[in-house]
Amino acid sequence: MKHSRLAVRWIGSDLRQRGESAVNSDDRSWFDPLVRSLGSRAIRFALMNVGDVETAQDIVQEAFARCWASPKTPSEEADFHRWLYRVIANLARDHHRQRARFRNLSIPPTAPADPIERMERRSEDQEVLAAVRTLSLRERQAIYLRYFEDQSFADTARIMGSPQVSVRVIVHRALGKLRRRLEAAGATEVVVP
Repeated sequence: MKHSRLAVRWIGSDLRQRGESAVNSDDRSWFDPLVRSLGSRAIRFALMNVGDVETAQDIVQEAFARCWASPKTPSEEADFHRWLYRVIANLARDHHRQRARFRNLSIPPTAPADPIERMERRSEDQEVLAAVRTLSLRERQAIYLRYFEDQSFADTARIMGSPQVSVRVIVHRALGKLRRRLEAAGATEVVVP
């Protein structure tokens, strides 16, 4: 968590530096408190989508920068939260598309898992997190928003840009996959809603 707080401070200071020169002089005093309150949650959401701390931080920084620069960004916290998560989801999707294009290139394997990620894995149920990571990007997003962030189906649908009924189907199918994977892994007690 300490790492996330540092990242949020860094993101906020970088946005202020970029904002002074890149954005007009509209009053954005409401923005900094939102960065502070949503920064670490946004990093966790991005991490669940991309699986790499540095990439997640880059995505969140870019998402905050885009929110800052957009004149359409809502200033009310609940609306801003949905807007931010939608931007993060789109950037994560772009990241996965870009990775798919370069998948056939022979690139050395990535560095070992980040210590922060290992620590989070120890504090959470490792089997559940491993099972969640096997889901598709859309399924991970839906499960994360619905159960890790405790978002309603309506809010999850708005963030993902999908109809609510589609999100319900995605969550239902993803929960079924999680149940099967956890049972196959021999989990002693499968507690998937």
